[in-house]
Amino acid sequence: MSRSATLQRTKILVPAILLALVGAIVAGLLMSTPRKPPAPLGASASVTGGVARINGVIPTDVDGWTPAAASPELDTPPGEGLHRVRVLLELTALEQAGLSFDPTDYSVSGLGAGKWKALWFSPPPPVAAKGESIDATLVFELPDRAIDLTLELPGGQELSLGAGHHRGGT
Repeated sequence: MSRSATLQRTKILVPAILLALVGAIVAGLLMSTPRKPPAPLGASASVTGGVARINGVIPTDVDGWTPAAASPELDTPPGEGLHRVRVLLELTALEQAGLSFDPTDYSVSGLGAGKWKALWFSPPPPVAAKGESIDATLVFELPDRAIDLTLELPGGQELSLGAGHHRGGT
């Protein structure tokens, strides 16, 4: 095969590969399921047996809060670039079977930053009958610079933590 024929093929093949690659990326973006936005801070979201709502997201170093009983998880200060927030969660049972609360089913996630489980929680995992509420406190250790933080609920719903607890990396 001559050099000019190889050059001619390359001139056609390279743009065709680039066009196919761009087409695949665009098709992937169009076909992907859009992320469902989390419920805003203060709004309710469904959980099995009822609804959940965040009543507050408070940095633990702002108000001097400490748990009623000593907690080894909270005895040491947060790591470098981290801060702790207390999430005040209200769960209300709406179904006849009631609602159970297992704090290990709840986590915080951030846009491209990861997922964090509660460092500490109160009360112990209870069950609420229809019409009753559970007021739970979950303490998370989160990166100072994490953005778009949401509380992930059992069943896939999410509640926004807002931006009031961010310290901006200071």
